Amino acid sequence: MTIKEAAQSALLAQDACNLSGVLASFRNIVMDVIWPEARRLGKGTSWVNGHPIVILFLSKLCSLNGGYFECDYLQASDACEVLAQPEMIQPEAEGIAYA
Repeated sequence: MTIKEAAQSALLAQDACNLSGVLASFRNIVMDVIWPEARRLGKGTSWVNGHPIVILFLSKLCSLNGGYFECDYLQASDACEVLAQPEMIQPEAEGIAYA
């Protein structure tokens, strides 16, 4: 899976209703896509925790649980929309400025 596909998955997860399915996808994406990207860029836990894909998944998981997750959802959603577009030139190949 690529970052583009992970961003698409994060956006699609916003319509999900199965917490277990969202959690399984989240775990796979974070471990198989986000962490390798972080290592490639020399980034760490803070970068992963603030990644827009992570933010969207966490927001959805909290929503499905009836909880509240304070985040800049619109900024994360917009960033994932950019990452999900194959024909657009990505801002900095090293990634968008994450929290």
